[in-house]
Amino acid sequence: MDFFTHLVFGALAYLLFLKDVTLEFFFFAILFSIMPDLDVFLAPLKRIIKSKYLEHRGGSHSYIVGIIISFIISLIFSSLTHQTFISLWITGILFYGLHISMDLLTTTKIPYLFPLSKKEHSFYVEKAGSFFTFVNSIIFLLIPWFLFRFFTEIFYIQLYINIYTSFFIIYYFYRIMAKILVSRTLDNTQKYFPGILPFYFKIYQYEINGDEVISSIEKKSHFSKKTDIIKIKATLTNQERVLLEKAEELNNNHYYFSKWTSLPIFIRKEGIFSIRFFFIETMMHRRNMFVQYDFDRVTQNFIIANQGSGRIQSN
Repeated sequence: MDFFTHLVFGALAYLLFLKDVTLEFFFFAILFSIMPDLDVFLAPLKRIIKSKYLEHRGGSHSYIVGIIISFIISLIFSSLTHQTFISLWITGILFYGLHISMDLLTTTKIPYLFPLSKKEHSFYVEKAGSFFTFVNSIIFLLIPWFLFRFFTEIFYIQLYINIYTSFFIIYYFYRIMAKILVSRTLDNTQKYFPGILPFYFKIYQYEINGDEVISSIEKKSHFSKKTDIIKIKATLTNQERVLLEKAEELNNNHYYFSKWTSLPIFIRKEGIFSIRFFFIETMMHRRNMFVQYDFDRVTQNFIIANQGSGRIQSN
């Protein structure tokens, strides 16, 4: 999820459950609610230590790492203040864990138990970096600057917090239930993807039947029977099937690309066979990010990879 939504959720969690704790704890809790995303500042270290877990949404997005970081920072903070170590440590663990739990709801996988396990997971309930929650979080942060200039009573402040908390609870409850109910109707070749707004969703289907590769994206709404279908069908030679497997291997070796679901498009030019993988998670108005792998048709050697964005065209 985006930075501002993590910030808002941290503030709401503190105000609802730890409101009697000192202001020092408030800033401490907020810091830990956004701390996993501070991994963007590890870029210089990544040049020295060649590890994919220094990438954004890498090793920092783990409950285990959160426990360790909370321990270290709480130890330092308690020695500099009058706050007790155990209270700080528990607060750090809870708010760091809140961030990880929220990111697990999105469509980008994270190594939530690293380093005990390198397995990555996501629940595909919400779009990663959702524009909808981003806008609502910005509104939540801006309204107090205007509202509380005229209404300073604690009643109105508490009412404001309760309204926004209820909104987010209902919103994510709806998202979770929609994902569960729709997923129960799908088979092994299909996958659910949340839409930008909570009542829209996509169903991606991918299967290989003999020499045919068939994929489709069906955009649907919970309140309408109207659907928009993108369907791709291609017939591959044995040689091209081998090149598809090579492209998939190259894709899986890339840390970020391996996190996403890819729809392959095949491009044939003189002497070159290209596989363009469109990433479903990034789709907005039929435009997707993609990576394209080019192969020499004669030698079957990999030539080059290119990244870009574009529209998926139906057959």
